[in-house]
Amino acid sequence: MRPKVGSGTPVNRSKHTGNQGRAHSRRLELTLESNVESAGLAESLVAGFAQAAGFNELECQQIGLAIREAVANAALHGNRCDENKTVSLTADLQPSCLGVSVRDEGEGFKLDEVKDPLNNDNLLRDSGRGIFLVRACMNDFTVRRLEPCGTEIFMMKHFSKEAQNMNLTTSSRQVDGVTVVDVTGRIVLGEESSTLRESLKSLAANGQKKVLLNLAGVTYIDSSGLGALVSGFTTITGQQGQMKLVNLTNKVHDLLQITKLLTVFEVYTDEATAIASFR
Repeated sequence: MRPKVGSGTPVNRSKHTGNQGRAHSRRLELTLESNVESAGLAESLVAGFAQAAGFNELECQQIGLAIREAVANAALHGNRCDENKTVSLTADLQPSCLGVSVRDEGEGFKLDEVKDPLNNDNLLRDSGRGIFLVRACMNDFTVRRLEPCGTEIFMMKHFSKEAQNMNLTTSSRQVDGVTVVDVTGRIVLGEESSTLRESLKSLAANGQKKVLLNLAGVTYIDSSGLGALVSGFTTITGQQGQMKLVNLTNKVHDLLQITKLLTVFEVYTDEATAIASFR
């Protein structure tokens, strides 16, 4: 008998894949028990994964609902709640989309035998709408039988144009002897955090000792992004310079607060006051 792996065991892997668009691929892997609770667990974990990837709130809700329905289908109908069978989920973040595979170990089902819940004869049925919701929430949807047993549901959600424009950009300007760096986008693992890290390192190498990071356009920071900020701070202060922050969003401010980095950085709410503090 195969050993159980709890209610869900997430495995995160990341790798750098180049210098275009979202230049990193990330994977979330889950092994889930064949019960109702697994659907909620998978929904929460994958929705969080999607949010970190840059999907907006509505898209994350759609992805979460699709995952809940697909995992519930696999656990209840595919594996029939057999405690000796598991549901496997793999979510792959690619430059243009999120692909998710949900696999069961049961007898499977035929997609063409699933009744259309929009048919008048089926409107009053109290079940049978899960697959319909999965298809409605995702951009692509396929079902295939596995050998020797089991079924795989594969679905894809494409990034919106808004999300695709969230790559990190930086630009510098001089204000009263202070180098103001306007940062826009997401500071996350991969090219984004590397871009910021290299930008700050370049400023230090060029002798810029008064640096103000304007984070008004930053929508999201992960631990790698925080590391890039700390790295830039230590590099610049190590050369007797100063690096300060201005215009933090509430989310970024809260993140710095819970990580105690507000005790490290000088933070200002308006640029004029921040510029004057360097004098």
